Amino acid sequence: MPTYVEPAGRMLSRRAFILTVVAIGVGALAMLASFGLSRSQLDEATYIRYAAVITMAVYAVVGLLVVTQITPSVRLRWTVGSPATGIAIGAVVGGVLSGLLLAAVSAAAGHLSPDPRMVTMMSEGDVPHIAATMLIGCVAAPLVEEVLFRGLFLESLRGKGAAVAIWLSAAAFAVWHLNLVALRYYALLGALLGWLYVRRGLVCSIATHVAFNGVLAVAAISVVLGGGGTVSGDGLTMTLPTGWQSSSAALPAYVEGGHPAMMVRGPSGATIAVISYDTPVAPDIGKLTDLIRNPQFAAANPGLKPLTLREVAVPAGRLVEVDATHDGDQRTVAFLCRAGTTYELVLRASGSPRARADFEPILRSLTIA
Repeated sequence: MPTYVEPAGRMLSRRAFILTVVAIGVGALAMLASFGLSRSQLDEATYIRYAAVITMAVYAVVGLLVVTQITPSVRLRWTVGSPATGIAIGAVVGGVLSGLLLAAVSAAAGHLSPDPRMVTMMSEGDVPHIAATMLIGCVAAPLVEEVLFRGLFLESLRGKGAAVAIWLSAAAFAVWHLNLVALRYYALLGALLGWLYVRRGLVCSIATHVAFNGVLAVAAISVVLGGGGTVSGDGLTMTLPTGWQSSSAALPAYVEGGHPAMMVRGPSGATIAVISYDTPVAPDIGKLTDLIRNPQFAAANPGLKPLTLREVAVPAGRLVEVDATHDGDQRTVAFLCRAGTTYELVLRASGSPRARADFEPILRSLTIA
């Protein structure tokens, strides 16, 4: 009986299929680990760091698995025609497509709206977070995913016809992202990348992937390092540092009689909620301080434990600032006491050093109409 010899430049479909399934399995295990961390008591800033490490570990493991399959009998089709032409085509296609999608989503949202995962990972606005996001989105993802899904899996299916190979690899690419809501989106994107691979090779599909993610990354950086400006609510105006912006999230009334004034969101999901209270006579700061220190205050506010308390002078007046925990979550609460309206500002820092550092300048920026 004659033995089967693998065609040069291709990989046995069974081996490629197993490699793809294993890679998807690794991604699924990482997602389960990430989900478990999200349900733990970790603050959001710490969770973001762990999630970034898990994501990089996934690409490292899958990349290592892919490298083990690159043997002399499995040669990658890096280019069809001129490599420079393939790179140029990929860069234009990826950049234009990403720009159009970004414009459409931003128009629907009413503001620049890049990939929220990139924005969250970069939200601290420092070099390590931005560099890690760029490394994952613009280096690891394009290289590992293109070699796996196009260079190995699609190529191993070429004998079944280009269309079948493109769509099967696109389906695997969509499943790899483990996002049921965006399954069709990833499948269509995978099909485009597959078509470009068939026409121009890996250099083209990788360039497309890099350009696509690169546009989103630049938009995310502009959001993280942009923002700021002034926001107002119920007579109070504050100036926000970069990386902070107004939020449409619902505002709870933390104390009976309070009126939701505004909510802003900052690094690592940190928030500042502003509640206003009708106070015909300005509350006495000394009495307010004594009230917060009184054990009856803690009894009336279950889960809230004042840790430190201080009086602070800001241009808008004097305020009482309290560092506290609420059900284990660290918060800073500031009361600006005035005749007519008293304001309570609640910082939930989510473990973000930048958010905690930004709170004092925000308090100093307060003005009252």
